[in-house]
Amino acid sequence: MVVKLKPRFTYLITIWIYWWTRLRNLDELPIFLDEAAHIWWARLVWEWQPFHAASDGRLFNVIWASMFWPFNGSVWISRAATVFITTIGFSAILAFAQRFHSKEAGIIAGFIYILVPYALFFERMQLPDPYAATFAMLLLWSSAQLAVAPHQNKLKFLVGLTLAAGMVSKITYLIFLPIPIIAGLTLGHARSTQLRAALHSYMVGALLLLPVVALLKFVGNSDMGLDLLLKKTTNDVSEMLTQVRFSTPIVWIYFTTLFTPWLWWPGLLAIVIAIWQKTRLSAYIAIPTLIGLLSLIAKSNPGFLEARFALPHVPHLILLMSIGIASIWLKLRSWNRNIKAIVLTISLIFTYPSAQFMWTAWTEPDKLVLPGRDQWEYITGWPSGYGFRDIAHYYDNNNEHTTLLTLDLGGQQRLAAYLSPDSSVTPLWKPPDKFILDLSDTSTTDNLLIVDVPKDNGAIDALGLNLLPVLEYSRPGDLSKLIVAKIVQ
Repeated sequence: MVVKLKPRFTYLITIWIYWWTRLRNLDELPIFLDEAAHIWWARLVWEWQPFHAASDGRLFNVIWASMFWPFNGSVWISRAATVFITTIGFSAILAFAQRFHSKEAGIIAGFIYILVPYALFFERMQLPDPYAATFAMLLLWSSAQLAVAPHQNKLKFLVGLTLAAGMVSKITYLIFLPIPIIAGLTLGHARSTQLRAALHSYMVGALLLLPVVALLKFVGNSDMGLDLLLKKTTNDVSEMLTQVRFSTPIVWIYFTTLFTPWLWWPGLLAIVIAIWQKTRLSAYIAIPTLIGLLSLIAKSNPGFLEARFALPHVPHLILLMSIGIASIWLKLRSWNRNIKAIVLTISLIFTYPSAQFMWTAWTEPDKLVLPGRDQWEYITGWPSGYGFRDIAHYYDNNNEHTTLLTLDLGGQQRLAAYLSPDSSVTPLWKPPDKFILDLSDTSTTDNLLIVDVPKDNGAIDALGLNLLPVLEYSRPGDLSKLIVAKIVQ
């Protein structure tokens, strides 16, 4: 007897599995530098200072995280806030694949998305990029729905709302703004009608966004990160050609590593098959994906190009993969069940490295295989949170009034993320140029300095401080370490 599950029940099970993979041991990886800043800003929202993140072109994730009261267990709860938002994007992937292709494509897309390391790693962090990815996927789905039913006002509102939400999630969301038009041109039959509906959705988005922009501009003195975006990108053609030459291998490494080669190469073949079919659906997904990736590669300075910047394009790639794989699978319907079982078994074997990555992320994240830059940022280098968690917990448990000094604001923020709300420990940032001058002004007699080696070596030598090491915490790989030292005056 074969039990057939209803689609809604299947979706609920899939979403539960998604939550389980994202929420399990969510705080195992110590907090990254930028995460700590976002949690710090989320706390400031409760002090009526909500605009700190807007100058960097990221606001939604900070405001959203603040709603979860990020003062106790702040790392876990702030990352969980991200997971609750990305669930929307994940649901949009399932709905899109089933609605516009087949239920098989929906199952395959959900399965791949749950397992792929690219999504798993970054969706378990408090960063704006998973939010931008969610709204990019939601825009792809809602715009397709609008192209099919252009007279439905609720869809126009949904598309407009998604456009506005995406713009306040990260300024680089600009690249996705043409999607409603692309949907009308590729999926629509009476294209003038679809384009008119797209225009209405843009008007809704503008009406929703303009008050936010005005508030940020005149109250928060912020341009939503536009100035920062212009500084990190270029419009010069010669520079763009140079950046294509240097950035293409970087992005290629990101995809091959964070999909795992076992998923990337078969997945790339499936993308080729999906596009080769020359369907309107494949064109609709492929065009904004191609434009977005080319823009990312050509306009981004290689020195600023990080793996998470390409994350919003990952759901679109997975959709193309699922369409290609589902198309092949549907052609196997007439095959013998044993042959289909063998094909399915082989396919599952190909997912083993992704499952292994997931297990490592849950249990030993310091052993994760990441692209070089990401390995340094999140695990081995000074931007990682390794060491800060141990120091915060050690002095928090001592219950003694202690001032932990750092030479950069990021150090103070990472310590604060792990200290209890009623902690007797005070994390304090002292810039090197003010360090000696302000040292005598601290209220406690027990001043301890956290030195990040080798990053702080030059500043310590310049200050000529006499330090007595107390504790030492090496980061994975022994490329850097934190030293807690007494300042001997």
